[in-house]
Amino acid sequence: MFLRSFVVLTFLMSTCFALDQNSHEAKGVMNNVYESFVKIIPYVFDEKNIDFLKDKRSKDELITNISNLSDIFKNAKHVEFFQKPGFRPSLKAITSHLDDTLISVQTNNVFFAQKRLRVVSALCISCHTQLNESISQNAFGDSVVNEKRSRFKTDFAFANYLFLVRRFTESINFFEKSIDNNLLIFKKNNSEASEEYLDKSLDINNALRRILTIHTKIFLSPNKAIAFLEKQKKKKNLPKTTMILISTWIKSLNSWKNFDTNSSVDVGGFINKYLVPLEQNKSKLYGEEADITLLISSGILSKYLIAHHQPNLTPEILYWLSISERRLSGTYFFSLSDLYLKDCVSVYPKNPFAKKCFQEYKDNLYFGYSGSAGTDIPLEEKQELDRLEKILK
Repeated sequence: MFLRSFVVLTFLMSTCFALDQNSHEAKGVMNNVYESFVKIIPYVFDEKNIDFLKDKRSKDELITNISNLSDIFKNAKHVEFFQKPGFRPSLKAITSHLDDTLISVQTNNVFFAQKRLRVVSALCISCHTQLNESISQNAFGDSVVNEKRSRFKTDFAFANYLFLVRRFTESINFFEKSIDNNLLIFKKNNSEASEEYLDKSLDINNALRRILTIHTKIFLSPNKAIAFLEKQKKKKNLPKTTMILISTWIKSLNSWKNFDTNSSVDVGGFINKYLVPLEQNKSKLYGEEADITLLISSGILSKYLIAHHQPNLTPEILYWLSISERRLSGTYFFSLSDLYLKDCVSVYPKNPFAKKCFQEYKDNLYFGYSGSAGTDIPLEEKQELDRLEKILK
């Protein structure tokens, strides 16, 4: 899991800098970053390895790598691309998470070190899926591109690596291999109550979600998603839960078959047509049947934020990205939901949507900690809530 975080952190920097006028200097910096994390490849993908921090040399190397990355991101505030509305929250979150992770490693807290690196990894996935593939075609050096399958324990792990470095076609192939390998195991052991069956079922569903994300949020190609799922539906030994998921996704995708994702989109009209109705029916918004709409919408809105600067519309887009991310987090990638809402309030306090963003953030905070009473909210969270409320006054 550690490698996933570092690979995508490297990707984000190299991608964003590639668009900056000082791209040559930036690429040199990113080469140094890659040199830092490539040394830990031999052990970072072994999630069962809980003794790596007992080795002083490994621990010191990991501390050095995280410290270097943290410093690079803290010094990246001057990069104009990072200040775009879709990326500014990600930069704040990454620097914060890296600091927390460094503390966990320094204090030998293996559980929290691994957990926090997984969060950083998922956070980076959320961020890098906003980008057009053309942006990152030359973002990586040969050492990244030439990474071999033999360095990874499973097809699923390698597929995730390929996904994170945006080699999407190859990642789809290895996600499919992972699915097929798990189905072969089911053929030999189809005991649905066994721990292995449940673990492999989860891996299959996660692989499908990754591929679905590629076809919808990244490629904006619902027809390819339908073709892929129809192919998967015919495979033998699929778990019942997977069959239900596939059927739900196909039904939702069919409503997008005639949507021209290549044409310019009237974002205001798009939101009113596809997202506002979901908010009026919250039970539908948080069900699997809404996932396709949220994935495609998230892709369209985030790409719009990168390509256009319209302060009057940006707060509304941030609000809807928050709604989408909150639903998709945990199953597809890490949620930037609260970060989008706070940026909506902090950067655009005079916009009518700022108050709506604040109320959504407040409701999520109260519900997340203590239902509706708000009695268990930590002091620092209350202070942040007060800070945001004062901005609106």
